[in-house]
Amino acid sequence: MEYFVLALRRGSEMDDLPAPETRDWSQLPLDALSLVFAKLGAVEILMGVGLVCHSWLEAAKVPDAWRCVQIARHEIVMGWPRTKKHLLRAMAKVAVDRSDGRLEVFEGARFVDDELLKYIGARSQSLKSITLFCCPSVSSAGLTELMRNCPLLEDLNLIYGCSSCVGANLFEAIREACPRLACIVIRTEEDLDWNLLVEIATLQQLRRLTLGGFDFSCEQLTAIVDGCPRLEFLDVRYCCCRQMLAGNGALRANCARIKTLRLPPYIDDYY
Repeated sequence: MEYFVLALRRGSEMDDLPAPETRDWSQLPLDALSLVFAKLGAVEILMGVGLVCHSWLEAAKVPDAWRCVQIARHEIVMGWPRTKKHLLRAMAKVAVDRSDGRLEVFEGARFVDDELLKYIGARSQSLKSITLFCCPSVSSAGLTELMRNCPLLEDLNLIYGCSSCVGANLFEAIREACPRLACIVIRTEEDLDWNLLVEIATLQQLRRLTLGGFDFSCEQLTAIVDGCPRLEFLDVRYCCCRQMLAGNGALRANCARIKTLRLPPYIDDYY
């Protein structure tokens, strides 16, 4: 009986306690929400938090939240069938529109095509970095047009399945329209025309260069090193060399000024 009375007293005391304070997350300041959303990815905002309530939707439209649009390695991009590529392109266009010309970084994969690049180039003159991962629908003409519309571009990354967009006109456009472009990464599983190396050697502003899938000679590699006097980082580990590099003293002497040099681990003459 005493235990029962004690329990009733404790229950009464608990009832007298003030109710825990609840927080209305929809009332958070717009600038605070915008800072949080800027840390999220484009997919998370467009398909998640931006749909929670009206105030969050307004925060999801703040241009500063869309300076960086990364839709390359998200599980949705990797998992969606090809028949839904148009939905991803539509999402990318919404992100570009919301950036209101402030887009600086764009990463896309598979779904990107020439029409989307044209859309980005026409609305993103502040673009500084673009990464395309496995984008066979992008042509050399499409990427070249983007280069000519984005004079502030600093980084260009073409990763696998992008050989269709690599051509002499691309490097010509970089040379003429993108004086700030200092970093190029081109990795492919397909054989590329080694004559393109001559075009790369004309980009004197380059500081970082990563190549994979090219077939080059010591003379061509020397031409790149000589033609790019500001080069600080050179990675050609995943290229094939038609000559032995180990005993090429002239090449190594030319490369001495490069701070980070990564040559192919195999030095045998394949031919």
